[in-house]
Amino acid sequence: MGIKREIFPFLLMLFVLLPTGYYFAGSIVYNGVAFTNTDCWGNFDQNTPQQFAPLRNEIPLNESENSENISSNIMTGLSQYWWDGYENATIDVKGDDIFLSAWYLEQNSSMPWVIFVHGIRGCKADGSILIPSGMLANAGFNVIVFDLRDHGESSIDDDRVSGGQDEWVDVVAVFDWLVDEKDADPNKIGIYGNSMGAGTAAIAFNLDDRMQSVWLESGYSDMGDIVVEELEFQGYPTFLGGAGIFAGKIIAQQNLVEHYPLDAATEIGDRHMFVVHGNQDKRVRVHHGEKMCNEALENGNESKIECWFQDSVIRYDVGRGMESDEHQTLMLTDTDEYESRIVDFFQRSLL
Repeated sequence: MGIKREIFPFLLMLFVLLPTGYYFAGSIVYNGVAFTNTDCWGNFDQNTPQQFAPLRNEIPLNESENSENISSNIMTGLSQYWWDGYENATIDVKGDDIFLSAWYLEQNSSMPWVIFVHGIRGCKADGSILIPSGMLANAGFNVIVFDLRDHGESSIDDDRVSGGQDEWVDVVAVFDWLVDEKDADPNKIGIYGNSMGAGTAAIAFNLDDRMQSVWLESGYSDMGDIVVEELEFQGYPTFLGGAGIFAGKIIAQQNLVEHYPLDAATEIGDRHMFVVHGNQDKRVRVHHGEKMCNEALENGNESKIECWFQDSVIRYDVGRGMESDEHQTLMLTDTDEYESRIVDFFQRSLL
């Protein structure tokens, strides 16, 4: 009897208290990391395709009191990337009871389309999506930007992001809408994604082999790495990564590591991919882009794969003193080269 009394507290802790504590800690991490921001950090208040600017702290970057390393022509010539004549669309996600809010510009039915996929807690009004879409619109492409589920003006599914695990279906829904409603040739539809949008686009590219051309801007490739790095970025203990993944499965029936963006490179076949990443990126570290690039070159047709890694840091003052940003900034520091590369890539891969 004495031995049983002594072992009972140990068994209670092992089978009840420890799992409960593990789940509780994981739920705090998961809910903190996966939260959404449907306001899109002020972008909806200030940006439309016909007039927009990149924002920092909800202030247009071209109103910065002081800035460094930003290409002069992007700040003085933003209007060249605005696209008038855009239309609104509501796109159903089949089987999910979800709709997606989109803006699109159809200029020429014989020209390719490019779908733009925004990043975490971003939206279709984000300057980092509207600037490159304007570059392609100027080159005659048809373009469409849209809000992923749980973002912007699209349906709220569970008020959480899943790092592309659910959102990749939204990319396919927009692709299908272009084919069904705009009579687009599937071989002439390109995908552009930045940050989480790049991870999402890569997953969609891997799981839908109709997609022939993808541009991945500052995206992640390894879900295991990005979960840990996201915890670090948001100030959570990184050892709780497994607990957060476990809690996500319980709370939202979501497996955050089910699909890996890197598989897009492993299974690329004879398709086209462009990987771009700033060397100093702290939000999504450059090793993700390097890993994606190396895997694609190893498994694909080298003539159809391009990679661009370059130093890129902007410094600005929008009322809080000088701050810096290194994430998806090449379009701001090397605007002319960015425009030349993106137009050339989609012309070669889709035309």
